[in-house]
Amino acid sequence: MFGSLRIKLLASFFLVIAIAVGTIAYISSNSAINQFDRYVSRDQAERYQRLALTFTNYYRYMGSWNEVTSLTEKVSQMYSERIILTDPSGAVIGDTTGELTGTRVNKDWSNKSVRLTYGDIQIGKIYIKTQERSPLQKTFINSVNKSVITGGLIAGVFGIILALLFSRNILKPIRELTRATKEMKGGDLDQRVNTSAGGEIGKLGDSFNELANRLKEQKTLREEMVSDVAHELRNPLSNVQGYLEGLKEGMVEPSKHVFESLHQQSLVLSRLVDDLRDVNRAKAGQLQLDKREIVLEDIIGKEIEAIKTQAEAEEVTIEENLGGPSLVNADPERITQVIRNLLDNGLTHTPPGGKIHLKTHSSEEVVVTTITDDGDGIPEEELPHIFDRFYRVDKSRSRGTGGTGLGLTISKEIIEAHEGEITARSKEGEGSTFEFTLPLAEG
Repeated sequence: MFGSLRIKLLASFFLVIAIAVGTIAYISSNSAINQFDRYVSRDQAERYQRLALTFTNYYRYMGSWNEVTSLTEKVSQMYSERIILTDPSGAVIGDTTGELTGTRVNKDWSNKSVRLTYGDIQIGKIYIKTQERSPLQKTFINSVNKSVITGGLIAGVFGIILALLFSRNILKPIRELTRATKEMKGGDLDQRVNTSAGGEIGKLGDSFNELANRLKEQKTLREEMVSDVAHELRNPLSNVQGYLEGLKEGMVEPSKHVFESLHQQSLVLSRLVDDLRDVNRAKAGQLQLDKREIVLEDIIGKEIEAIKTQAEAEEVTIEENLGGPSLVNADPERITQVIRNLLDNGLTHTPPGGKIHLKTHSSEEVVVTTITDDGDGIPEEELPHIFDRFYRVDKSRSRGTGGTGLGLTISKEIIEAHEGEITARSKEGEGSTFEFTLPLAEG
């Protein structure tokens, strides 16, 4: 329970509210009391000045401190503080309580004192012993503290209510996300969450929805892959099984044609297995590369020569505009595999009478290879997925006409393993362009 995000969030809110309200209440109470004390002090200072003026006027009128006791008695009725009057020598000549009259005042006795002067002559001094706050002042201060505490409690209650509401709204998309995650864990990949909350929660929801989309796509691709691989394995295996059973039963005579057919079917199986192995190795980061310095145009030229016979048979023209020589540090067999895959892909989708154009050019750091065909093109919605594993634009194609969708995936992994980049541009009905880069060897 205490591990719940809502409990932690509420505890954080309550702690912040308590600290904030307590701090504000403490500062407000102290500020009010200090302001009140300053007001009382100013009022007392004015009263003491009036008191000093009263005694000074008495001395000026009487010419001495004779009979000053009557004045101190009147003063004792007007002031709650105890007041002592001394002559210039410090002898007490008046005490509102009469206790110290005729003695000398102790310097530590008073916390307030006012000198009395007549002209330039000091005629005496009054000492005032300030009492603690009066009951009325204490009542006022208590009422201030009660008001501050009451206001703090009300603010705290409202803060807690708002914290409960806000935490519920904040955690609502997270609860929805948790629910959707549990449903996905059970196999329901159609779960999506509302991302209208915005902010980090909205971004999290977008990421979840994107992940769900990708998982569903991968699930579909895996299902199609299993179907494709099963289909591609079934045909050559059925052919091999049929020939072998015929040879075994004596229904088929051993001949060069039979052995060529068996060899061809074994090559189909071998290529499918090799493609699957290369993709898995590449995805696991275990694709072995035997890098050395090679001239890229030499590799491309050899592959063009190797495919020209098939291209002529299919009435497809291959044009080249190779720059270079471009020296790259690469695995020649893997780069040959990329060129072959892209040429096979272009040849598969280019109709009779069409053209495939190859071009290379170098910049300061990379060599760019472009392979363009004028075939069917790729629909715009399919373009972002063509490098995905087992993805085929035309789902009706077999391996003989369109492959199982591994060639482009392997090519992408090989180019990226060489720290290059491969991209595709296409418009349906206007052909396709594949372009990849390789870093130039440092020379």
